[in-house]
Amino acid sequence: MSASVASKYSNLPDIDVDQPDVYETPDVPADDYYDETAEQPLSEDISVSSIAATRAAERFRSSSGDVDGKSALARYQRSLFRTLQLESLSQGGGGDLEVLSTGAMQPMAVKETPEQRLRRLVYETQELEQQLRAASDGNGSGKQTAVALMKLAAGLNNDLAQLSDTVRQSDSGPVSQELWQRLEAAEVEGNEDGTHRKRQVATGVEGVGRLEARIAALEKTLGAGAAHPPRDVSVGHALVDTVSRLRKQIEVLADPHRVDGIQRRVKQALVDMDRLEMASAQAAKAGVSGDSADGKTPALEPFVVKRINEMYDKMVNIDALVELAPATARRLQSLAKLHAQASDVVARISRVESEQQNIGDELGNIKDIAVGLKTSMADNADALKDNMRHLDTRIASLNDRLAALARR
Repeated sequence: MSASVASKYSNLPDIDVDQPDVYETPDVPADDYYDETAEQPLSEDISVSSIAATRAAERFRSSSGDVDGKSALARYQRSLFRTLQLESLSQGGGGDLEVLSTGAMQPMAVKETPEQRLRRLVYETQELEQQLRAASDGNGSGKQTAVALMKLAAGLNNDLAQLSDTVRQSDSGPVSQELWQRLEAAEVEGNEDGTHRKRQVATGVEGVGRLEARIAALEKTLGAGAAHPPRDVSVGHALVDTVSRLRKQIEVLADPHRVDGIQRRVKQALVDMDRLEMASAQAAKAGVSGDSADGKTPALEPFVVKRINEMYDKMVNIDALVELAPATARRLQSLAKLHAQASDVVARISRVESEQQNIGDELGNIKDIAVGLKTSMADNADALKDNMRHLDTRIASLNDRLAALARR
């Protein structure tokens, strides 16, 4: 215990000043430190390969998000040319493919190889043809000059194509040769665009014809649909019909209620067959005993043979109806509710008819009462008229008497 703490608690009893002070020690800070620099596992899908800044700048310097359909071929050729340059740079040595400048702009004199010169000329010739083609499309005064220059550029392109075979033999590598072939293929595709489109149309029509023939053969194999007639029985069942029938049979076998019914029928048939076997065995024994007695051949009784034949006939009919029984049972189950509703409707209709008959009888009675009331009212009206007439006559006679009395 420290001196300050000991002097503080020196006057208190039962204080052991010789032991370390546990309660007065400073609190230990919680270990809440989180090491953010801990190594995290790196995903295998992330590529960690490095690339030079010059190659990346050369690759993405002229990239653009807008794609023009008319200049797609030119951009593709330029990308191929840049790929050729990068591939030659990666090989090192004398395979550099830079388009070198001349004069004061070239600080270091580097000799251009024949391969570099040929590819540079091919690239510049293609750009020149594109510029001349764009100029010839206009209606200016330099259209004829552009056409003449296009002819010269085409001849120069043919000469460069002849030189390409010689240069290709001394190419720097298989990748460069493949890229060179792709560049030439793109050039030929640009020059023969119309012929290639016609060939594509013809190939497309032929492919559509083959596809329709294959679809027709497939439909014939699968079977008749909603708009096709059924297949001939001699050819065989259609694949769709066979699959549907198999599906129904599988449903029948998978239903436990139907399987139980089939098991009961099979058990009953087995019992009947056992009985028949026992009867045939007894008949055979009786025939053997009779044969040993009188030398006659064993034979069953006529009613037993008749029962056996009837049993076999019933088995044939049952086998034919086994596939129809599940569908019939499902149909009956689905129609059970309909039959119950129909019986309810019939009962309601019968009640309505009885009520209508009662109402008709009541209406007939009311009609008779109305006719009697009308007749009685007519009779009463006639009697009332007669009474009024007699009353008028009596009043008139009474007035005459009163007048006679007044004159007296």
